[in-house]
Amino acid sequence: MSQIVGNVTRSWRLGAVMFAAFGALALVVAMIGLYSVIAYSVAQRRQEVGVRIALGARVGDVVRLIVFDGLRIVMVGVALGIALAVVTGQWLGPLLFQVSPRDPVVFAVVALVLVGVALVASGLPAIRASRVDPATSLRAD
Repeated sequence: MSQIVGNVTRSWRLGAVMFAAFGALALVVAMIGLYSVIAYSVAQRRQEVGVRIALGARVGDVVRLIVFDGLRIVMVGVALGIALAVVTGQWLGPLLFQVSPRDPVVFAVVALVLVGVALVASGLPAIRASRVDPATSLRAD
């Protein structure tokens, strides 16, 4: 019996493994892309950070401003992504076995991972930019 059932379910198991692998790969690509875009955005604002610090802003306030800007963009993207996943998940429902295409745990984990990446992606370059000498920033074009 196990041989008969095993032959029938082998293709479904392969499909499930492929779905999981491509999902994990998509999450990794999204994390790398998110980090790259936010870090580049913060690097472009390095002169602005130097000017703000030269005018008397505290480093913590400037870092917080940059981090919240990055998080705001990511929150909009996560909300749109979850909405799109809920809408398009109905087509994946027949391919899933005993798993809902609208699993809130999966949505929460992916959202938390992307928000965590956004925190790191905006926090590290913001701290690096805040260490720039204000005089150097003011002299730059």
